Amino acid sequence: MPGWRVAAVLAAAVTLAGCGIGDTGARPAGSPVQGGLTASSGSLLRVYFVTPEGTWPVSRPASSGDRLQQAMDALLDGPTAEERARGLTTKVPSSARPVRAEPAGGKVRLRLPWLVRDLRPVAVSQLVCTAAAAPGAGGDPVVEVFEPGMGDRPWQVRCDESGAAAPVGEDASS
Repeated sequence: MPGWRVAAVLAAAVTLAGCGIGDTGARPAGSPVQGGLTASSGSLLRVYFVTPEGTWPVSRPASSGDRLQQAMDALLDGPTAEERARGLTTKVPSSARPVRAEPAGGKVRLRLPWLVRDLRPVAVSQLVCTAAAAPGAGGDPVVEVFEPGMGDRPWQVRCDESGAAAPVGEDASS
């Protein structure tokens, strides 16, 4: 009997190993996929929303045109249902007046309908970091924040490496 069991196990192993499909080797698959959304393609917007730990960037598809303003509009629209399901929220209040953003010689001019003092600090970070990360804003731009009724003296801030608004020359994470 033991010899019979060994023979049965060997027969089963040979049968399973030889399933009838031969090795064909590598075959060319064609050219790589083109047109996908990548961070370097300029076809994405980076919009900052809020988690319990602070701000968190998400990528959104961009259409042609003013991508800086598109990013700000996407921020004001808030997180999608899928983003909300992942726990993302916004602290930027709604407003009847728009938020305007425009590139200006290596800087971004951000015109708010609210006073900064009336916003939560994380909402200011959402606004500044979204403006700073937008295509067309340039690398690590200074964001000039203009408030209503405050004249032509903007707050000059940057988005630091932690995703927080920091006054120019200072680091908010230290």
